Amino acid sequence: MTEKKIKLLIVEDNEQIRELFRRTFIREPQVEVLEAKNGVDAFKKFQELQPDVVLSDVEMPGEIDGISLCQKIKSSANPCHVILISGHGQQRNVDMGMEAGADAYKVKPVNPIELIRIVKSFGDKD
Repeated sequence: MTEKKIKLLIVEDNEQIRELFRRTFIREPQVEVLEAKNGVDAFKKFQELQPDVVLSDVEMPGEIDGISLCQKIKSSANPCHVILISGHGQQRNVDMGMEAGADAYKVKPVNPIELIRIVKSFGDKD
């Protein structure tokens, strides 16, 4: 019996940070990593690929930032878990992310072990 892979969509406009997140999950055989570099691309990939978890930066250039992306995902017909990542950890920022529907809000720098644990726990709930 093959275990279902957790599809994780990493959304980050900074290539080095996206690479860091990708490397965080490279040794996790049950996690399939998908990537997007902005909110528009991420929402298209969300609709096409139906990930189990979206890990998104909050601040991204363009018409869809992380908060808007989270709201669009959560109001879609097939929502998934959303983890928002931000350099801003003030309570008002966390509240805004959670009000948008985020399942978790983490402040950079993020502990990679904790991030793996969260993604795996969300994948186990499906």
